[in-house]
Amino acid sequence: MITNRKTFIFGLLLLLSFLAVFALIMSPVFGSGRNGLEYADDMFNSLSKGSAYFIPEEMEKAGKLTGTAIDVHLAAATREEAATWAKLYGTAGAQVDVTGTEVNIKGDLGVIFKAILVDCDAMYHNRDDTLRSSYGLSGREATYAWYNSLNSMKKQLEKQKMFAEASAVQSLVKKAVEPAYNYYGITAKSVADYKGIVFLLMSFYIIYTIWYGFAFYYLFDGLGITTTKAARKVEA
Repeated sequence: MITNRKTFIFGLLLLLSFLAVFALIMSPVFGSGRNGLEYADDMFNSLSKGSAYFIPEEMEKAGKLTGTAIDVHLAAATREEAATWAKLYGTAGAQVDVTGTEVNIKGDLGVIFKAILVDCDAMYHNRDDTLRSSYGLSGREATYAWYNSLNSMKKQLEKQKMFAEASAVQSLVKKAVEPAYNYYGITAKSVADYKGIVFLLMSFYIIYTIWYGFAFYYLFDGLGITTTKAARKVEA
């Protein structure tokens, strides 16, 4: 039952306008057939990628590791994966020996890192063809193989008490391999170049959330539904 017609109608208008804007947001009118959510998602993915380029600093670390010899045995899940790892590390200049699913890698850690970073840089800049020509694999397949093998390498280095080298492997995975894989196909953008759009998107999100809340607040107020406790009557 409506107890306050004025606030109820105001709340209803707020809700209807909220739904109208939502319908517009979900319409494919934001370029290339995208809706508003897809546009915002693409924008923030691009801005996120623009702030996730750590390959130059990882390349500098790789230079400091040049001359560091490693000899590790990596356990692949299948023979096919072992063969892929052997191709990757062999191309990176390491001495590789495969026995079943076990891959023995001997080489210079810094040299291996530099080869991996060249692949990651190509993927970061969406040059999948570079890895295809090197390995006969898609960029995503090759990068995922680097990811799995490096995680296995980290464990082996820790067992050998080469903790500084294991930490370097972890940094390489987090700052180069994962971004290269996850951001492939996305165009990197700088927040500094899109400050206006970012401000508008964040402001709209805040206003739109408040808009929704006030719509129900006035609707419920018009229906007489409140969170205020009724005053207790005092009997004479």
